[in-house]
Amino acid sequence: MIGDFADVVGRVTDLSRLGTCIVTTLAQQMRFPEAAIWMRESDAGQYRLLASLGHSIPSDLPSSLPRDHALISWCSDRLPLLRYHQDPTAPAGAAMRTINAAVCLPLRSQTQVLGICTLGPISPDVHLDEETVAVAETVARIACNTLEQYLAQEDLQRAATLMRRTDRLRSLEIMANGFAHEIRNPLTSIKTFVQLAPQRQQDPHFIREFSKIAIEDVHRIERLLHEILDYASYMAPQPSEVDLNELVASCLGFVSSTASHRGIRLHTTLAPELPSLSLDRQQIKQVLLNLLLNALDAMPQGNGVIHIRTRLLPQVGRTSWVQLQVEDEGCGIASDHLEHIFDPFFTTKHSNSAGDGSGLGLTTAHQIVREHDGTLLVESRVGAGSTFSVHLPVPDARTTASAARE
Repeated sequence: MIGDFADVVGRVTDLSRLGTCIVTTLAQQMRFPEAAIWMRESDAGQYRLLASLGHSIPSDLPSSLPRDHALISWCSDRLPLLRYHQDPTAPAGAAMRTINAAVCLPLRSQTQVLGICTLGPISPDVHLDEETVAVAETVARIACNTLEQYLAQEDLQRAATLMRRTDRLRSLEIMANGFAHEIRNPLTSIKTFVQLAPQRQQDPHFIREFSKIAIEDVHRIERLLHEILDYASYMAPQPSEVDLNELVASCLGFVSSTASHRGIRLHTTLAPELPSLSLDRQQIKQVLLNLLLNALDAMPQGNGVIHIRTRLLPQVGRTSWVQLQVEDEGCGIASDHLEHIFDPFFTTKHSNSAGDGSGLGLTTAHQIVREHDGTLLVESRVGAGSTFSVHLPVPDARTTASAARE
């Protein structure tokens, strides 16, 4: 039974199903008709009801238990399985009576209480022999290990999300500068139209032509606002057909004013007629902006060129690849740093840099590219500059057609 249980919980990836598996196994093994499990929330502020079994009115069970609940406090003292009849007048016993639990089994790791499992109802006929208790505690340890792994994975996913948001906010600073530059011209034309309209209202040619220009400029500002709002808000990956060259042009519009202010030229070599790629537009935009920001930061003295290239690579096996390169003429990266360049919080930037990075940008970019089944590579020479290459797969035409039909 223990072997089967360990095998099943090792394959379960859904937390709710995991809770159901735990209470079902313990209820059967200990011969109780009722069971329930509460699990620690990620912020450790409370324990929520994960699963229950056999309760005629499940709503009678509390949906959550505070961290200072009597049963949680009892579990924190590293005591073994608790039976109601051991001390029914104690705080833990009173708490068990409230939920009609005859037994409380802690799910405890080395450092914290991950959850508790209660079994009932309270009955004078309850008898647990040593073997039953030993097996139940073994099941609880296996369950605890599985829950601990699940929580650790959840923490990693939250950290990755936070990392992306942090880096996205850093990128927004440069985007805001580009946005201010981009809207200056349309605002000027709109302002001119508003100022002259009262004087020229009898001139149909002026009203017709300038109103057309003003409307187009309003739409241009709306599109820029939409781009920034989409970029600022984190969203789950949403792949769609993307023209990589168009995406590159969109990103360059946001950084061109900053580059120009620093005396840095942006030189593009974009391959014509690239195939469309299945990408999350905002995530790949984040990758490109990260690479452009790093290239700008690598040239604090300005007066250089950043080369941005796209091209279709020769087919390897059944897969075709598109390459996106960002090459700077900056200070370069030392060879002993290259192997750590994608590590979280690793940065080679100094306090006199144009922008002090958190060391998360390249980590985030690397992760996003991997999630798109691509690769992010770097070549660098100290004093000569760095080249970052993003390789993204071209969707198979047959797969794309099949997906379209579905």
